[in-house]
Amino acid sequence: MFQGVYRKFLPEEETKSKEGGQASKRIDCKAANLLKAKNKYINTGKIVGPVPGVEVGDEFQFRVELHIIGLHRQMQGGIDFVREGGKVLATSIVASGGYADDLDYSDVLIYTGEGGNVMNSGKEPEDQKLERGNLALKTSKREKNPVRVIRGCESLEGRSRTYVYDGLYLVESSFESDY
Repeated sequence: MFQGVYRKFLPEEETKSKEGGQASKRIDCKAANLLKAKNKYINTGKIVGPVPGVEVGDEFQFRVELHIIGLHRQMQGGIDFVREGGKVLATSIVASGGYADDLDYSDVLIYTGEGGNVMNSGKEPEDQKLERGNLALKTSKREKNPVRVIRGCESLEGRSRTYVYDGLYLVESSFESDY
């Protein structure tokens, strides 16, 4: 449904742009908002573990699609989490390469957490705080709950990014500063 709505809006926005009008820069968000208004989002509850209908290798052109199907609810944040039974558990992460230290070894992901991204800011790196998503990852390690991993990948031409669902992972270790 999302792709159909997106393709419907695309020619309208291209026409606006050609005629000197103000075209929407985020047609994906415009399409998502229409679907939300029509109650077409699925898997709307926070889900720990697998998401019905989503298979390893499923590919998504836009990050908003992850939100629409309940795979990852954070529009920008890399770690999605839920409060369950008094605990904060990670449900999914998007490893989009936004941090210099995110390393990818096919069946292992070294993820640097959320917050503190200074790659393009000119600021010095600093330790991240053990709160929100970072705390959820640590709790998920202790509780051994699986976390969905979605990898952001550049297209072969390098002009666009896609998101690929990579499956369920366990958090095996974390690195904490002694400071």
